[in-house]
Amino acid sequence: MRNFLPKLSIVLFFSVQTGLLWAEEGRDRLNAVIGKMNSLESFRASVTVNGGLTGVVSYKSPGQLHVRFSDGRIISSNGRILWFYNPDSSIAGKQDLKGISGGLGGLLSGYENVSVSGRTFRLTSNTKRYNEIILVVSENDLPRVLKMKRSDEEITEVAFSGIATNIGLGTGLFNFQPPTSSQIVENPLNQKE
Repeated sequence: MRNFLPKLSIVLFFSVQTGLLWAEEGRDRLNAVIGKMNSLESFRASVTVNGGLTGVVSYKSPGQLHVRFSDGRIISSNGRILWFYNPDSSIAGKQDLKGISGGLGGLLSGYENVSVSGRTFRLTSNTKRYNEIILVVSENDLPRVLKMKRSDEEITEVAFSGIATNIGLGTGLFNFQPPTSSQIVENPLNQKE
């Protein structure tokens, strides 16, 4: 028993230290991926959400986003205003961004626990909107799969394919205006459920 306690102490010490190194390595690798995405002038990719809904996402730095889904829904931002448009209901949500950081960096920041295994990152937090995020990146650190899990166990999975980087995207694409017949809901993300 006397020999067992010192050995157990050494094993626990190295386990804790190794865990801290893995966490630091995960955070450093994640920061490199975010840095890669932030360095891109623009990109366009096909997306599939939860294995069914498809669309095309376009991004232009800084903070301009346009997503057109196969069912006609649109998410668009010029960096100041974020629009959510549903043609079936003719409702458009208009969200004032007020300098909020978005993009991949905004989504993945602030997680207490970050681990990496190969090209797969796992981020967890008890305080974030998504308790767990799994990010799988390609060999050149571009996103392939983004899986987000909320505390109520709802999971949203976005798969990216056919990513083209640093392509010419006109600013008009990101200045979405809903049809004049649309009902506009101001700042829907600020409202309590």
